[in-house]
Amino acid sequence: MDSIFRLFALTTTFYFVSSNPACTDDPDGMNYRGDLSVTLSGKTCLSWTSLELFKSITEVFPDAGLGDHNHCRNPDTTFTAWCFTADEWEWEYCAIGDFSPQCAATHATAEYYEEITGKDYRGTMSTTRSGYECLNWTSEMPFTGIRPENYPDAGLGDHNYCRNPDSSAFVWCYIAETESNWEYCNIGLPSPH
Repeated sequence: MDSIFRLFALTTTFYFVSSNPACTDDPDGMNYRGDLSVTLSGKTCLSWTSLELFKSITEVFPDAGLGDHNHCRNPDTTFTAWCFTADEWEWEYCAIGDFSPQCAATHATAEYYEEITGKDYRGTMSTTRSGYECLNWTSEMPFTGIRPENYPDAGLGDHNYCRNPDSSAFVWCYIAETESNWEYCNIGLPSPH
């Protein structure tokens, strides 16, 4: 039954993603004002004003489209839109913005992974969401970084594929072109169990 629910939730999510603005219009869902209120794993979002903690968020981010509703939003400029869930008062990402590989500069195909953060992703995407080419994980980097030998189970190696070795919000890689030296990647949505 759980598998059927997850499949339904992801099918619904794919519909909403396909009705979102083009990738280049709003890549991180900052301007999204739609009514999607289900997370990537199929959990229902809580209203932004349902608890005192949430009310303070609406005050801190007055122009973020938060209010007395449970729609996914990205008030704090994270990877993409998200919401709080009733599951232990945690938050999760929603399928808004720039998840799909077709939004990347190189058109890779989606590859199988299950964890919402992509920690189990072992595909070959090697381009960031802005189109930068990823650096090789074993390259000599001019900054302190995550090295394959320190994360033996993270899928790192002598390649430049996007990974999530440090339990970040989503898969990423190092790049040379920006001041931050890293950026998130687009790998498609997680597959249902």
